[in-house]
Amino acid sequence: MIVHEYEKINLFIPTEFQCYFSEKWGEVKATQYCGALKISNQTLTILPKIDKHNDVANLRYLTYMLSYVYDLKVDESISSTDTEKSPILELLISIFSRELIREVEKGMYREYISVQDNLRVMRGRFMVGMDARTNFVRDKIYCEYDEFSPDNPLNALFAYTVNVCRRITNSADNRRQLGMLNLMFDEVTPYYNPHTTYHWYRLNERFRHLYKIALLILQNLNIRFDKAGANEWAFMFDMNVLFEQFIGKIVRTIEPTAIIQAENNFGNLKLKPDILIPNCLIVDTKYKKVNGKDELKRDDKYQMYVYGKNYKIDQTMLLYPKHLIDLCDSKPLYLGKQGESVMLKMRSVELQSDATSYKNYIEEIKNKMKEVL
Repeated sequence: MIVHEYEKINLFIPTEFQCYFSEKWGEVKATQYCGALKISNQTLTILPKIDKHNDVANLRYLTYMLSYVYDLKVDESISSTDTEKSPILELLISIFSRELIREVEKGMYREYISVQDNLRVMRGRFMVGMDARTNFVRDKIYCEYDEFSPDNPLNALFAYTVNVCRRITNSADNRRQLGMLNLMFDEVTPYYNPHTTYHWYRLNERFRHLYKIALLILQNLNIRFDKAGANEWAFMFDMNVLFEQFIGKIVRTIEPTAIIQAENNFGNLKLKPDILIPNCLIVDTKYKKVNGKDELKRDDKYQMYVYGKNYKIDQTMLLYPKHLIDLCDSKPLYLGKQGESVMLKMRSVELQSDATSYKNYIEEIKNKMKEVL
């Protein structure tokens, strides 16, 4: 079943997944979240309505945006995938499992970890206190030593992701690859802590992109179990955040001095514009439908005025995805009194494209953004 953002949904939504939807007068609608859900035996795919008539194209745009933001290796076969079978999630699982197998075959990542154990021979450091509390019969010695082990936090994250993906995938090829990985990580205890800090250096740098994919899957996946023990899940992306990250990364390639999420304190006022081009322009992205400056909210005007005055930049911009009209020809607004005003431009960028390859699509969006800026 396919629906689009902000469309009505005729389906019972479990409590755990209601955060992705809005309900008013008993009518359930999709919001700005796009992705897929499995409820009972039915899969619901929610796509952005970038192309009003082509769901395969909408899926392709969403995949390209995710791939660009998270540095994924794109499988161009996505253009011919069945959009009703959660291809986004299956695609990410396929990329993750295939790439992880390739890296592990080069050599399992190991690091020195501290181990405490009761041994028959002395190894490492003798732990007097633990030995006294543990060994009443002196046939063992309690020691602490370093072991060059695969059972480390990074591999624990990968093993946990493999286990999660095995439970939700419907792809036979993905199940085969994940089964191989399960055997490869049989010495690793699966574990995931979102607050764990990972340090990158020469020996584990080659796993960094896989770490990003694992977090992408885990942080956007919501799994529940019904009374019969069946898996139900939601794999959803907030399009507000994705649009902001996508445009921010595009702008950085056009203007290397641009700062994304430039957080600064001005007295007791903390400001964090989406995109700051020093001494030039402040851009705030808004993933919403808007047809002209008459629909501009008062809070957005105040926000951009505060940005401009505190950063001492007199040009600001609200950037939207193109909906019905092109905002690029609209006249700017001047916020504040004459002589001290901040100029506010409303602009839109067209995310729809005739490009059918990832490289061409990204290049086309870059050219469009150059015109907008």
